[in-house]
Amino acid sequence: MTFQKGVKFRIYPNREQQNLIDRTLGCSRLIYNKGLAMREDAFKSGEKCGYKQTSAMLTALKQDADYAFLKEVDSIALQQALRNLDTGYTNFFEHRAAHPKFKSKKSSKQSYRTLNIGNGIRISNKRIRLPKIGWVKVHQSMEIGAIHNATVVRTATGKYFVVLNVEYDPQPMPN
Repeated sequence: MTFQKGVKFRIYPNREQQNLIDRTLGCSRLIYNKGLAMREDAFKSGEKCGYKQTSAMLTALKQDADYAFLKEVDSIALQQALRNLDTGYTNFFEHRAAHPKFKSKKSSKQSYRTLNIGNGIRISNKRIRLPKIGWVKVHQSMEIGAIHNATVVRTATGKYFVVLNVEYDPQPMPN
């Protein structure tokens, strides 16, 4: 029987990679906030708005010349921002969480999540490969199994971490 768990490693991106991570964080926040505004406007006018409509909004924004910078970052991270918004609304309507709030640029901890599609995220030789960013130095403290997704986190102190959702097989220990 296999389980999933999160494993957190510190990463050491170079200046160019830091810049790309920061842009991806900003674009994910922008898409999340635009999706939230779109859903609130639709609610006020009595229309239905879900993931499908916000995803269409993302596609339209990418084709707009004013938002050409959205093509430079990981597209899966942008889609995941909209999926996180959808999950937030689902939890709100099922009384498990508060209403989703707009994300702030001044938040102390920022993150984005990307999925492992086609083995795009992998660890080899003290480096981790992240989509659109490339190979980044990583301080790997333990062996891991199959990677499902990765969450890239920037703390308030400017440190970068990656949280990997991995499969593992727990080994029974003798009493």
